[in-house]
Amino acid sequence: MEHFGEKLRRLRGDTPQKEVAEALDIPQTTLSGLEKQSSIPRGDILKKLADYFGVAIEYFYDAPEFQPSRSAKAWLEHLQTNFKGSDAIAAHSDDPVDEALRKKILHKIRKNNAKTSNKD
Repeated sequence: MEHFGEKLRRLRGDTPQKEVAEALDIPQTTLSGLEKQSSIPRGDILKKLADYFGVAIEYFYDAPEFQPSRSAKAWLEHLQTNFKGSDAIAAHSDDPVDEALRKKILHKIRKNNAKTSNKD
């Protein structure tokens, strides 16, 4: 994964450091140092960088690896086993959904799909 400085350098692209530093109202040496560091600065400087480059502050942080829950995996396995060749919806929720509600949702989706296909 890219560290903070690499991400900042990529955002800067071909724009000279001096130009970016002046726009941010920081010394060019500070910007140069930021591009070399792996840790993420805090406070105003991080906000200035995000605003200048038009990215969310979260852009500079590494996204955590997403691991599906056991219940999500079990639900998808259930769908693959029991609904081959039929209409099915996969969604994850910790709230239990009974069979009557599932059928009601499926009915509404089929109805909407029929309306959409009739318009074509």
